[in-house]
Amino acid sequence: MPSRAQGVAATVLRMLLAVVFVVSAGAKLFAIDSFELYVFSYGWLSLNVTYVAVRLCIAAELVLGVMLALGWWARLVRLLTLLVLVLFSLFLGYAALAGRMESCQCFGQLVDFNPVESLLKNAVLIVLTLLYGRWDTHATTPRRWRPWVAALIAVGLTVSVFCISVPDSWMFRPDESYYDKELIETSVADGGALADEHLAEGHKLVAFVTPGCPYCRMAREKLSSIVSRNDLDTNRIRYYEPSDLPDGLFMQITYGQRPFIVLLEDGRVKTTYHYRNISERQIVRSLHDGE
Repeated sequence: MPSRAQGVAATVLRMLLAVVFVVSAGAKLFAIDSFELYVFSYGWLSLNVTYVAVRLCIAAELVLGVMLALGWWARLVRLLTLLVLVLFSLFLGYAALAGRMESCQCFGQLVDFNPVESLLKNAVLIVLTLLYGRWDTHATTPRRWRPWVAALIAVGLTVSVFCISVPDSWMFRPDESYYDKELIETSVADGGALADEHLAEGHKLVAFVTPGCPYCRMAREKLSSIVSRNDLDTNRIRYYEPSDLPDGLFMQITYGQRPFIVLLEDGRVKTTYHYRNISERQIVRSLHDGE
């Protein structure tokens, strides 16, 4: 029978675990662009599915953290905590074996853990969870209303995550940018400023980016993952910085937007994207059709 001191220690551990899960979820939510890119970079999910999956993951962590804090259904919640930690650890082990030693986004940009460091962190959390289960003296009388309240909490937290950070594919559609379509098409045509780049031949994707722009960097990472995941021809994708173009042309084409991404089909603008409205399906269909 656990002593009173062990019962107090179990409560402290339970609250500590709750804080870890809530902080982890919150850190991911407020650095969700990086978390999305990290998940998408593995190529297991499409871009649109990734948007939803990462938010469900965040919501699940939040719900688990709140359930730990409340102490309801202690045994079940402990088992779910261990299951989540084991599943995350298996993923981290895969990442480490695959040589993916960049930040695993376990705490978003709050703490920069690589997979090995995060595995050690999970090992500590698993030990703490087991100790909490061994020492726990917390007992509550079942209440009929608790399942309903728990369901409302789960739904409320999930909806809140999706409201705080609405998936890009729900908010934006391609071709929402302001740009000079005629200038782009004349620039890539014979006699134009970009005629030597052969952009009017077949289907091409052209990205206008600037150094030091975080969304330009993330757009390149997102496009790189799309190319790798769908085995696209990298020769059909071009990146241009202001210094790569004649004086003033970058600003004239982009109207100062960055990144500004153009899908060309035989020298004609098919559609345009900024970082938020990149369509994997549309890009893949166009570049495959142009082969």
